Formats: sequence, C-alpha cells, structure tokens
Amino acid sequence: MQAKEDYNQFIKEVIFRYHQVSETSLSLLYSIARIKHLKKNEILLPIGKTAKDIHILVQGAIIAYFIDEEGNTYNKNVFLEGNFVASTVSYLTNSPSDFALEAIEDCIIISFNYRNYRQYINNNEDLKNFYIAYLEKNWVIDKEKREIDIVMKNASSRYLELLEKHPEIDQRVPLSHLASHLGITPTQMSRIRKKVKK
Repeated sequence: MQAKEDYNQFIKEVIFRYHQVSETSLSLLYSIARIKHLKKNEILLPIGKTAKDIHILVQGAIIAYFIDEEGNTYNKNVFLEGNFVASTVSYLTNSPSDFALEAIEDCIIISFNYRNYRQYINNNEDLKNFYIAYLEKNWVIDKEKREIDIVMKNASSRYLELLEKHPEIDQRVPLSHLASHLGITPTQMSRIRKKVKK
C-alpha cells in the first residue's frame, strides 16, 4: 500500500466500520493524515510523554504496556491492523501517558494531530457521530465484555476467542505479551497453547 489514494481508502474503510461520513468530512481527515513507518521495537509513545496524535494502524502490531515500581511490565493492549492506536486518556486530559506504545513488528501507521482531529469532530456532525460510535464500541461495549470475560471465562476460552478473532496472533505477538493481555502468567499461557494444539 503506497499511493495516497490507497491510504485514504483505508481511512474511509476504518471510519465506516463505525459510522458513515460525507466525502467532505473525509477530505478534512485526509488533509491532516501523515504516513509513518516504524521499525520493530521502535517506541511510538514513551511512558511519561503527552500524546499529541491519534493513529490508525495500517500494517503491523503495536503493544501498549506499563511498568510497575518493581520494574515488572504489564501489557495493557495489543493493536493490530485497522485499530486506532493512542493513549486516549493522555490526549483527552493533555497529561503524560502512564503507558508506552511500542511496535512489535515493522509497522505503517496513519497519524492525525489530535487537536486538528478534535476540531473537525466538533465542527462536523457526521464526524461527531462517528466519534461517539467509536467511543461507545471500544470504551463501553468492548471494555465491559473484556471485564466480564476476565471474571466469567477461563483463560483457555479467552485465548480461543482471541485466536478466532485474530488467527495468526500467536505467531505475531510474543507469548509474554499475549499472557499479560489475557491476565495470566507466561507459564499458564504455554500450557494453554499446548492443550489447544493437541
């Protein structure tokens, strides 16, 4: 994917998953879109830095993680193609991010300056409706499902659901990150994978 038109089409497809918007509104987003390439292990946003951009992941995988006082790393999220990637609380509150964003594969992302992006959302009803639909899906519906699943479903079921949604995720994301994402230890993760493969 190299032509600007291809990236614009990708933006449109991702936006339309949540809500249809006009070509005029899309052209506003296209005008502030910047294509960036990240190398594997490159940090997109370090812990303690205030997020100024919101991104759409075109290709690759990115993890969000935080580190406790003892230096232990905890995975907060795994982002794959088509996901919006950002430290949402950081850009909403204009405060330093509590977690880092790191590429775990070579990545291509589309970045938007959050201030401009938010201005377009505030001034255009269709973009506002998209933004509400996006927040509801990711930060209410999906978040609640994840929270209930952690309590109600065992780790094997959660892993199988993840594989169903993203069949190649266990080849792309290191075991330690997957385990942390599912709220289990790497040893438990290893056992579950062996069981599943039988």
